[in-house]
Amino acid sequence: MDFLRKIRKFFLTIRESSFNIAAYFFCGRRNMYRTVLVSDVNNERLNRLLEKVGMVLTPLSQDACMKRLTADGADFVVVVQDGDGRGAEFALKCAAVSDATVAFVARYALPQVLFDKLTSGGVCVLATLEERAFSAFFGQMVALRAAYNALRRENERLKRKVSEAQAVGRAKCLLVERRNMTEQSAHRFIEKTAMDNRLTRYAVAENIITGYERKSSSNGISA
Repeated sequence: MDFLRKIRKFFLTIRESSFNIAAYFFCGRRNMYRTVLVSDVNNERLNRLLEKVGMVLTPLSQDACMKRLTADGADFVVVVQDGDGRGAEFALKCAAVSDATVAFVARYALPQVLFDKLTSGGVCVLATLEERAFSAFFGQMVALRAAYNALRRENERLKRKVSEAQAVGRAKCLLVERRNMTEQSAHRFIEKTAMDNRLTRYAVAENIITGYERKSSSNGISA
């Protein structure tokens, strides 16, 4: 959550630029993002602009939005400023409890203290619905989301790699201990078994570990 918040800060005061417009056309048109819209008014212009940058809108109340975030998640949460000020606090809550990219659309002038509170809490703030500025803003948000998704996939890949290394290491130790193999022969055994059976090394290692655990359990000893 912290690294996403840090990345968001790069895009907090986005203005019009040809570079940002290009980012919008490259990223927004090719993907459809799960977007929750929280607003106490039906703003057709806002809906049209959001759909134009590739967002599949689901208008929800604040309570329903929070349930969606905890159950299924979302790529984006767009909170439109309401009249009683609860919208800003809700946007901060969304940023705190989920990995969704949160945007706050200001309908009125924001006090500087509130703007600072939102941005420091990881919420992107947009103060205009002018089309070019809007497209630039959400083009950057889409780029941010794509970068986050890539980082998350890489993190998951590294976690799987670490899990595989740990499982293979434990399986090799069991083969050395229970079948008097050398470490090299245990390694070759796992590699060959995986190749012959079209399995991953992780799957073979887990089968070895599970097999010895069952034997140990039936014999009343620990693996």
